[in-house]
Formats: sequence, structure tokens, C-alpha cells
Amino acid sequence: MQLKLTVLASSLLFALHANGDVLDNKLNVIPVVLAHHYQQGIDITKYWQSEKLDGIRAIWDGVQLTTRNGRHIYVPKWFSEHLPDYPVEGELWAGRGNFHIVQQTVLDHKPVEQAWREIRFMLFDLPHAAGDYAKRYYNLVYLVEQINQAHIQYIEHSVIHSEKELFTYLDSVDHSNGEGIMLRKISSRYQAGRSSDLLKLKRYQDDEATVIGYKVGTGKYKGMLGAVLVEWQDGKQFYIGSGFTDLQRKQPPPIGAIITFRHNGYTSKDLPKFARYLRTRLE
Repeated sequence: MQLKLTVLASSLLFALHANGDVLDNKLNVIPVVLAHHYQQGIDITKYWQSEKLDGIRAIWDGVQLTTRNGRHIYVPKWFSEHLPDYPVEGELWAGRGNFHIVQQTVLDHKPVEQAWREIRFMLFDLPHAAGDYAKRYYNLVYLVEQINQAHIQYIEHSVIHSEKELFTYLDSVDHSNGEGIMLRKISSRYQAGRSSDLLKLKRYQDDEATVIGYKVGTGKYKGMLGAVLVEWQDGKQFYIGSGFTDLQRKQPPPIGAIITFRHNGYTSKDLPKFARYLRTRLE
């Protein structure tokens, strides 16, 4: 059993190495703001709302495009030639429900022109700019208007007047198959790290965990992955067996990979309830 799982994991690692997708050297990492989950009771009039895009977060450092962990993103010349000589931050996005297009395209070492035509760089912040978010946002809007390229846009933000309005907006995003919404504190300066200056709100919850083992499948999944054993916060461990395609069961996430999973609250043992695999973190 252990041998079968080792072969499964090895085949995936071989495929990733063959595509040049394993462990680029880190390049000029720019620390970024990380989000907390929305909690009722905050003064939401101090925040602006925007749709949370299901793409890959990226930073243009003035010279090159990288993931938030500094991994170089190879883009066609036309995609980046109009970007400024200072950092801008955004999401590489191909539209609702099209994360697979971004996933298949963004980390290729040789950019595929036709695939990149499907992707937009949706800007949402200026990491090195002075001033609060309101000022940075208006400068961002002006920048995009001056660039005037269809593939470089900004994520539209709007004022929140009440919690009822916030959840009405969440409903509209959810009904349009969007991922959720983000809330940015208007008065906040750009400060890297996790803070309440940036919040996310979804109909479901998601989180990340590290793959530390496997369980072999049975029945129709015999000889394939049945579930991954993951280590979550505070060292807690549990299995995730749903959400995988047949291809992913034949080529599971490698040991040590960080995966994103969705769940619906928590069990009496404070473990994620109905956890299901969503994707392996690429950046």
C-alpha cells in the first residue's frame, strides 16, 4: 500500500519537474497584506467592498511579475510592457468559474500567447504608495485609465452603508457564481501581514493545510488516491477524500504541498466539517 502511494506521489513530482513548475528560486519578495475572515460587529462603514476574484494574486515590482511568494511569472512582452516602473498588486483572472485557465497558464515557463489573451490583470493596490487606501485606490483608477489596455483593469470598490447592504451584495455575487467579497479599510495605510484592515466574506469557509500522507482508494478508486492526510493549524490532522477529479486521484498533491479546502463550519472536535479539496496552492 505504501509503495503504491509513493509511486503516485513520485509520478506527480516527475510531471511537475517536466513542466518546469517545481521550486523556482524566490525573487524579490514584496510582503503583502493578508486577510482575516469577516466577523459581525465591526464598523463596516469604515470599509469598502469589492468582489473576491478567483484567480492568482500577483505583484508587478516595476520590472517583473511575481506571485506573492516571489515566484517569477513568465508573461508575453505585450502583457507587461505598459505597466509602471513601480509596484502594483492585483489578481490574474480569467472570469468567474475560469480559475483552471489561470492555473494552466500562469506558471508556464514559456508563455502561451493565446492563453494569456484570456487573462486580465485586475489591480487592487499600490504596495509602496503613501496615503490611506482611498487615496491609493483613486491613484490606481487614474493609472489604469492612463494605461488604457483592455487586459489591465482595476477591481471596482464601493461604499458600504449597512450590514444588510453588505449581505445583499454578497447574495448578488454568489448568485453570479462569484467566490465572495473583500472588505478594505478606507483609512488603512499599506501594512504587510495579516490584519483586520483586509477582510474576506464568503458563503462557505475555506482554509489551507499541508499534505502529510495518503489513504489508498477502494471500490471504483482502487489503485488510486482515496484521501489525503493533512496537517492543519495547531498540528491537527484529518483526511480529505472528496473534491478530487479522477486525474487528481491518479496524480495526487505531493507530500508537503499546501492545499486549499472548503468546509462548512466545525465539528464538536473543532475540525473542519465536510472538508473537500479545492486546489493545490501554486504560489
